[in-house]
This record gives sequence, structure tokens and C-alpha cells, in this order.
Amino acid sequence: MSYFEEGLKLFKEGEYKKAVELFNKALNKEEENTKSEIYNYLGLSENALGNLEEAINYYDKAIETDENYAELYYNRANTKCNLGLYEESVKDYDKVIELVPTHSKAYDDRGFAKGNLGHYEEALKDIDKAIILDSTNIDAYSDRAFIKLISKQYTEAIEDYKKVLELDNNDIYAYNGIGDAKRSIGLYEEAIFYYNKAIEISPASSAYAYNNRGVCKIGLKLYNEAILDINKSLEIYDEYTDAYNNRGIAKYNLGLYEDSIKDFDKAIELNPQYYYAYNNRGNSKSALGLYEEAISDFDTALNIEHSYIDAYYNRALAKNNLGLHEDAIKDYDIVTEFDDNNIEAYYNKALSYYNLSDYKEALKNYDRVIELNPQSADAYNNRGFTKYCMGLYEEAIKDYDKAIEINPDYERAKQNKEEALTKLKN
Repeated sequence: MSYFEEGLKLFKEGEYKKAVELFNKALNKEEENTKSEIYNYLGLSENALGNLEEAINYYDKAIETDENYAELYYNRANTKCNLGLYEESVKDYDKVIELVPTHSKAYDDRGFAKGNLGHYEEALKDIDKAIILDSTNIDAYSDRAFIKLISKQYTEAIEDYKKVLELDNNDIYAYNGIGDAKRSIGLYEEAIFYYNKAIEISPASSAYAYNNRGVCKIGLKLYNEAILDINKSLEIYDEYTDAYNNRGIAKYNLGLYEDSIKDFDKAIELNPQYYYAYNNRGNSKSALGLYEEAISDFDTALNIEHSYIDAYYNRALAKNNLGLHEDAIKDYDIVTEFDDNNIEAYYNKALSYYNLSDYKEALKNYDRVIELNPQSADAYNNRGFTKYCMGLYEEAIKDYDKAIEINPDYERAKQNKEEALTKLKN
């Protein structure tokens, strides 16, 4: 038996280190025309050992010896994908398809790479082609579902994941995927059903399902139950950044602000670029009255992700609490530039203008709130009070009346109306 044959036997048995030794010996013994295959298996072995850059080095050498061997490009592309080198991997998949136009897996994997680059339409075209070439390609259905999921095509993603389950009823990724899609559209109880299925199949490797089941329970306001699920997730994988962040959110909603900060601290320790945790820690600090520290956290979140609307909004609230109304308005303006239908931002911006005695601008923002939500009794009451401050008592009374019509038990609006009527009489 040759060194290569012995190495191949060990490779198939999962003895990758020993296989590498024999493949290297084979390079000095085998014929020149077999070297591309030896380099290929060296690459596959190093890939299995997690040495991805070394694997690519061997695939490069293999391609130098045989530039028309499609599987070499395919294996190198897959390794580059695992390193997040999606643009480079696409070029290799292109070469595979050029050499083997019916290579279903290459179309599928090229689509996956394009999806990770945000080229969703191109990605789906590639994966559609993969399925046309091989209707039993379960990975293609799974990848197409994933691309649809990240491009927010939730109903379509569920359909593909269900196709995966038709081919393999124990596919954990499909159950988690359907759970993710349903969670994304607020169908928390239905999502929990699918996360439960994933947990039933493999409880010891279901950190992801436990965490996301916990997120669903946060959505259902079952915060204590959510913490139990996320604790289970962290028992399985104690460096799960999202889980620490989500447990912090559950604790925040229970009013356990100091405990929540500890979880956000841990999430940030694991990933210093995790801007969600900075934002959430800022909220907890705001709840404790630590507004300056909170603003520092919101600043950090925005330095990492400039378009993070929640951080602008939350920073504005903290600035309001410090009396920095002009600075707060600048943040609210950014929020409403990104999202012209953000009722809370317009409402709080109106309050800031009111606190600056800029009643005209306050009215404009209350007008926008009422335009977006004609049933906001608070907006009518506050707009009425702003008009009262401007001496527009009759108009103020009309707003108070509307607030009372919407909420007949609105005592504050009733009191404000009486004060306005008194002013009219005088």
C-alpha cells in the first residue's frame, strides 16, 4: 500500500494529523500526475483540523499542478467561505461552474456566498439553479431558506425550511430556521413550538434554540421563564454573546437593572464591537439615573454602528433627563430622518421643544404624532396644553375635548380643560 493509500485510509477514519504525515511523505514518492490529488487531500485534512489558511495553501499548490480540476477550486472556495472571504470564494465557484456547468453544489454554495455579501437576488438565482440541477439537494433548500430569512422574506423562508423537513424530519437547522422566521414576525408561541422540536432532537447541542426560545418568552413578557431558558443556553455554551445580552434584556424588564448591567458587561467582554449590548447597558444605566454614563454607552454604540436608530433615540431620552433639550432634539431629528413614522421620537421631540418654550415647534411635532396616531389622547392633551401656554384657550379646549372623547377617564385633560375655561371667562 502506497503512502497516499495509507493516508487516504486514515483520512476516511478521521485520523487527519496522521493522514497529513503520510500525504507529505507521498509527495516525495508518487508520480507527478498524482500530486494534485495529494495536495487536495492535504487541504481537506488541514481543513478538517481547522487550519483553514494552511488548507488554502495546499489547494493553491494543487491548482498549480492541475488548473482544470474542478474539485480543487470547489474545496478552496468552501474554505474561503468558512473564513468569510466571500468575494474570493465566488471567483472560485465561478471557475467550478465554468469547468462543470452541472455542478449543483457549486451553484448552491456560490449563492450562499453572494447572500452573505448582501446580493440576495443573485444568490437566490444561483440556488434556484442548484435545485433545478438536483431537486434532492437538501443543502440548497436550507441555504435558500437562510437567504430568504436574512432578506426578511419570512413566509417564503418557512416554505423552504418545510421542504428541508420533508427530506429530513430531524434537521435541527430547519426547525430553528422556522422558529427564527416566526419569531421575526411576532408569532412567538408558534416559534416556540419549532424551537421545542430542535431541543427534543438534540438537547445537548441546542444552545441556539434555548436562547431564542428565551427571546420569544421576552416577547411574551414571560421574563422569568426567559431567564431559565437562557440560563440553559449558557450551560451548554458559556461564551454565547447573544445569550448574555438577551438575559440582560429580560432582567432589565424585571427591573433588575444592576444585574442586567453585569450581563451586558459580559456580552461586551466577549465582543467589544457588540453595539446592541452598549445600547442596552445604556438603558439600564438610564433606569438607575446614571445618565452621563448611559450617554457614554450610547456614544460607543453609535461609533460602532452609525445608523443604529435605537441608540440615537435612547441617547436623546438620557439628554432630556439631564436637561440637554437642544442636544436631545438633534438626536430625535436623526431618528425621524431614518424613520419618518417614529411616533415616540416626534412625541418626545415635542416635549423637548416645550421645555425650551418653543411652542410652535412643539405643536408641529404633536401634529405629526396625531397624524400618525389619531387615537393618542396624550398627544391631544399635550398639544392642548401647549396651545394654552400660547394663550390659544379655545383651541386648547378643543384638544382637551378630543383627549377626553378618546379616554373618558382622562382626569388630567379634564383639569386642563377647566383651567382653560377659567381663562376664557376672565
